[in-house]
Amino acid sequence: MKSKVLFFLSCFYFTTVQAEDRIHIFAATSLTAPLEELSVNFRNKYQHLPSLTFASSSVLARQITQGAPAHLYIAANQRWMDYVENQGALRTNTRKALISNRLVIVGNKNHVIAPFQFSETIKIDQIIDRHARIAIGDTNHVPVGIYAKEALQSADLWQEWQSYFAPTNSARSALALTERGETPMGIHYKTDIVDKPQLNILSEIPESMHSPIIYEVAKIEGKDTASTSLFYEFLFSEEASNVFKRYGFKTLQDK
Repeated sequence: MKSKVLFFLSCFYFTTVQAEDRIHIFAATSLTAPLEELSVNFRNKYQHLPSLTFASSSVLARQITQGAPAHLYIAANQRWMDYVENQGALRTNTRKALISNRLVIVGNKNHVIAPFQFSETIKIDQIIDRHARIAIGDTNHVPVGIYAKEALQSADLWQEWQSYFAPTNSARSALALTERGETPMGIHYKTDIVDKPQLNILSEIPESMHSPIIYEVAKIEGKDTASTSLFYEFLFSEEASNVFKRYGFKTLQDK
């Protein structure tokens, strides 16, 4: 009887420790594929499988500042990392730049659209029908949409293009519209079309036309467990760098 009680208590203790050391990662939707792969690699190496929550950086930022149980936050836009930091929710000196991305205009191959150069001379009504729409993340709070708006304003195309927009609440939702052919084209991250044979790049948007697309990671204040620190360091390892590169991201050492 005593041995059974000890066994029960040891199992309870082990389960409690595991629950307390669980890693909750809140990350931008554009990181879904590489982070899912990295979480499996991390589990195989360290016997901890991180819990992944993907959404727009803006949605995650608000959830974190309202007390959501995140241990690490990875944002696709520095503005939203600033927001969390200004709310006092980041652990001091843990905010670091991780990887970068590019912005492209993408077409669905079921719609015949010729590639073009992104510049102030391009006319949207010469590219798509006036009743067609352009998939884009919400330009007020979704990072990919914020970058797109900056680029369009830089090229003096904002007023002409915005009436064609089909805005969504995340980069992944915008991509789905273009993938399904519901919109003939969209403005997306370059990494989002890796392994998407039905999509093709119509135009690469010059990086000089928008803020740098830098993904940052930070620990959340009061949530720095041993496993959190381990995964945080793992994100900057050569193994993680190779995975990010395979999905089209650039590590900052490559810039």
